[in-house]
Amino acid sequence: KQWYQRRVAITAGVDGLSFNGFSIEIFSLTIQVLYFVVQEYDLLAYSDISILLVQDYVIVILMLLYGKEALGAREYGNIIGYLVAVASVVVGTVTKDMIVMVMQGVVLLNLASKMTFISSILSTKDTSAMEPAAWIIFVYSNIVRVFVGYLLLGDMTIVGQHAVNGAFNLAITLLIFKYRGGNKEEEEKKEE
Repeated sequence: KQWYQRRVAITAGVDGLSFNGFSIEIFSLTIQVLYFVVQEYDLLAYSDISILLVQDYVIVILMLLYGKEALGAREYGNIIGYLVAVASVVVGTVTKDMIVMVMQGVVLLNLASKMTFISSILSTKDTSAMEPAAWIIFVYSNIVRVFVGYLLLGDMTIVGQHAVNGAFNLAITLLIFKYRGGNKEEEEKKEE
């Protein structure tokens, strides 16, 4: 019985989350971590990104285990594409120059990820599965990364990426507060 109650609690916690949004986020964070590694920056410059990557892995695994919706071809394509990309890096077919070049486009990947979250929120008008404090921390960490990128690393790629990412994280945070009650408010209005 306890196992069932935990499963119900976790299932309720993953409903409304965007698998594709987190998949894109994982691609983006992986590229960022690889960029920091090949640029030989100190671990402290990107440790928070590494932690976010691990967190996203855990969230996606929970979504796979406890999500109610079955995965489609796009979702399986995301998983396979990611595994192939990681294998290419491990095997060595991806060079340092390629990673640096791909990092230039990560801002577009981030925008795709954030737009997936935004469209999911706007279509469901439900952010009950999203924790506002976490998104506030994301905005704060983007602000910090802009300063670290500019003042400590002098890397305008990082500055630009996190300025844009921070703006979209702020928009998501505002939407989370706007739709915090989720569909409950609409259901209560319909009942009256």
